[in-house]
Parts: sequence; structure tokens; C-alpha cells
Amino acid sequence: MANPRAQVLFSSDVRNMDDWARRTRIPLTTADALGATYARAHRWLQVLRLRLIRDYKWTDAPCNDHRMLFSLETSSIWRSSVGLPAGPKLRLQLPVHASSFFSPERRIQWQMVFHSDIFESVRKICPPINDILSLVQCLLTGVVTITFEENLPQGIYRTIRGLPSVSWVNENESSLVEIFGVPHYRALVRACRDTESAYKLEVIPH
Repeated sequence: MANPRAQVLFSSDVRNMDDWARRTRIPLTTADALGATYARAHRWLQVLRLRLIRDYKWTDAPCNDHRMLFSLETSSIWRSSVGLPAGPKLRLQLPVHASSFFSPERRIQWQMVFHSDIFESVRKICPPINDILSLVQCLLTGVVTITFEENLPQGIYRTIRGLPSVSWVNENESSLVEIFGVPHYRALVRACRDTESAYKLEVIPH
């Protein structure tokens, strides 16, 4: 039996957000309200950007696109036998406006960001990257999920995690309350604590 393989997946399909809203019992709001909540998260995202630069050897990447909140880059974490980066530079970008995540012409751009080694491997050794992932999961639940696939005799069992751990939500209470307000924060805690709300299981028969 193969070990479960974890993968971060980006999807701009609003139906996923609707599905997760029902699952978490946190109703979807309007596009304007989502945008306003995301805008309140800018300050925390910029703090995480500065931590990446200060503590993890990331640098600001040249970017002439005013629609980007920031654009960072760093060398690959993998090394060749002589100690040189064994791959291209990694680039992390986030938009100014949440609506950019749902723009059809930008879908591939965001897939390249969230499906990259940044979220596959770097997040496991770099807390600010994991914080960014967890925050996006709270802001836009269903847009970025972590999927575990296990190949079993009955089929492929796909466990999908749509929310961060309840310990992460508790540790970041003050920042999350500032962004979401107390009632929404409490709803997040309830949903993250409940396995049926934070996860869903799909079985794909062979």
C-alpha cells in the first residue's frame, strides 16, 4: 500500500467555495465583502513577506504588475552534488484584490504559484509560507486545499482538507479577529475543530 501523497491544489471554481460553505456552515458573502476581508489581511500578508525576506533568504522580485500585492523569489531548496541550486528560482506572488484569484486569464498563474514546490515542500520547513496557505484557506475556503491520495484495493481515497488546523487558528486569534471579527472567528474555530467540516472524503473506484 502506497503512502498517502499530499498535494496543494488551487481551484477558482466558485462551486467549490459553495460546497465548503455548506460543509463548514460559514455562509458565502458577496464578492465585495470577500474583497474587503482580503484587503484587511494585507497587513498580515506584508508582515509575512518581511519575515520571508529577513529570516528565510527571500528577495523582492522585479514586477511591473500593479495588480500584485507582492512578488518574491528565492533559490530552490534542492541542491546539486556540488551545492548549487538544483532547479529554477521559486517565485511567490499574491494579488492586491481577491477577485484576481477568480479571473479566468489568471487561473494558470495561480496554479503555478500554489502547485509549485513552494507549497509542496518549502511550506513544511518555512512557517511564513504555511501561514500564507492557512490564511488563504480561511479567507477563501475551497480555493486552496490540501489533498491526500491513497491508492487502496477499493479505489483511490482522496481526503481533502479545506481549513487549517484548529491549533493554528487558536495561535493566531488576535490577527484573525482583526480581519474577520469575533463571530466569524468563532465560526472558523468550530469548523476547524470538526473533522467533517474541515475535511471531506472522495472515493474514486478503480
